[in-house]
Amino acid sequence: MPPKAVVFDLDNTLAMAFTPLSERTARGLSELLEKLPIAIMSGATIERMETYVLPTLPKEAGLERLYLFPDTAAQCFVYTSGAWQRVYDYRFTKDVFEKIVETLTRGIEATGVCKDAPQWGERILARETQITFAGLGVDAPGDEKKAWDPNRKKRAILKKYLDEKLAGLPIDIRISSRTAIDITQSGVNKAEGVHWLAAHLHIEPRDMLFIGDDLDPGGNDSMVIPTGIQTRETSSPEETGEIIEQLLEALGD
Repeated sequence: MPPKAVVFDLDNTLAMAFTPLSERTARGLSELLEKLPIAIMSGATIERMETYVLPTLPKEAGLERLYLFPDTAAQCFVYTSGAWQRVYDYRFTKDVFEKIVETLTRGIEATGVCKDAPQWGERILARETQITFAGLGVDAPGDEKKAWDPNRKKRAILKKYLDEKLAGLPIDIRISSRTAIDITQSGVNKAEGVHWLAAHLHIEPRDMLFIGDDLDPGGNDSMVIPTGIQTRETSSPEETGEIIEQLLEALGD
């Protein structure tokens, strides 16, 4: 049975990191929005979605059916009355925020996780809703990211340090994507985003489909699996374009 809503990861799913959606993918999303609600759920910021996703969509795209969940679903935005409005916003307290940034900075040095590693841009992205460690920096080329820590062992050392030093704080620490570690408030993650969207649409998670590139055990998309949502893994934005076309065919007119 075709899904009643579709949730997409962003990086390496709809597009490569910090890259606009292809014309094919943008057109496919627009056509899909004519048929059902769509969500984009990612560790990316809302600013990145506004820069690399929204401008690529055709003007006729039904944005009222599009839901944006940046910062690993720590925020949700909907399009209402001609503008994007924030629906919810799970922020750190000032003390917790400062403690995380301080500990992460020390941990990078103490564990040597970045020793001899090249760097492209900032390694710590500190936002009020999510703090991210980017092993090679936020502007690292995709090929470099893919090769740096494929088995997650480098980041596992830093995560262990953070787990120990930040024990007791109401936060979740997750190895994410190809070079990242994401930190959010406890319970704030893509699974919670799936539950929120299902409740908002008055359907069950099992009625929705999640498409992402990292659904293997321990992957940053795998956390949605226990919700009961249908899942489909993609190997690239090109394959995602094919999946969208298959969905459009299955949904029919």
